[in-house]
Amino acid sequence: MMRLKTFPITILFFFLLVLGTICAGTASTETAYDFHVSGNHLYHNGKYDEAIQAFEQCIRLEPDYYFARNNLGAAMAKNRDFEQALQQFTFCIDKKWGTQADRIVFYFNRALIRQACGQSQIAQKDWSALKKLDPIRAVELQKNKDYIFMDDLYSQRRNEIDRNKLFQENKMAISKGKIIVRKIAGHRDNAQEYEAMGLIEGTIKEVSGILTDYRSYPEFMPNVKEASIRRSTDYGFIVDYRLGLPMNFEKKYRLIYRVKDEANKVQLLWKNLPWPGLKPKETIINTWGQWMLETYPGKERRVLAYYRVYTDPGKIPLGFGWIVDFMSKDSIPNVIGQTRRRVKQLAESTKP
Repeated sequence: MMRLKTFPITILFFFLLVLGTICAGTASTETAYDFHVSGNHLYHNGKYDEAIQAFEQCIRLEPDYYFARNNLGAAMAKNRDFEQALQQFTFCIDKKWGTQADRIVFYFNRALIRQACGQSQIAQKDWSALKKLDPIRAVELQKNKDYIFMDDLYSQRRNEIDRNKLFQENKMAISKGKIIVRKIAGHRDNAQEYEAMGLIEGTIKEVSGILTDYRSYPEFMPNVKEASIRRSTDYGFIVDYRLGLPMNFEKKYRLIYRVKDEANKVQLLWKNLPWPGLKPKETIINTWGQWMLETYPGKERRVLAYYRVYTDPGKIPLGFGWIVDFMSKDSIPNVIGQTRRRVKQLAESTKP
């Protein structure tokens, strides 16, 4: 028989256990990206204290989310917490995160902080580092008096800068049909970010039509075994994928797509969404990316395709590190190559 003295303790333990179960069932499903977007909105509305909280939540979930860490520094600077802001920008610089365009932002923001603190001589070191990265942009930024904020608009501009740089440096090879692939940013653990560029014979309408026919991906996209459209939203389509890898490995993930159709240019952007019920080994931690399609200068039926992708497959079993490259670096040339073949195949099938 239970002793009377232990009865209240037992009841209390049972109550806490039930409460914990309820809380676990209703726990927030917000992702790091959700907190980042929320923080951006709060920042633009001048609610810096709340923005700081959102960015801190984002970083807790994804410590290397350097967009959020930069924006956290900017929000702290707006609150005149210069010391803490300085730490955030310095952290990004020391980790060597991001592309060249991103690192310019970190140095620029830190230079502004140091100038605000009256440390003009030290700030000059950041300006010198910035000029080494990009002398032309350094001159342009000297006119800027506010912190550079990393939101969707910044991301679009940054990607265009990287794209133009890749094209100018490899114009001759690309014009001859070569697919250029380059690793563009450092991330922690198995996360990787790559960009690629190549020519596809066809029109922008033909190429974008194939890339937005998500159901057909298993027919030509490397390693895609299944693709099913869950639903459409105001922003685009939500699509579930099953990826087949060697040695019977599989990965499932859910993406949301958004299309931006402009004059002579089409952008297809995607972002990973949570897929409740999947175990960590069954899915990936995160992925995002985009296609940028433009008519090649002076050639009507040639599309200049820029492909950019970030992938974090999560923890990989010991001895299976090849999975990381297989899901990113090794598959990227095939993504453009297989899209080329798909366009050509469909064009030939419609000939009279």
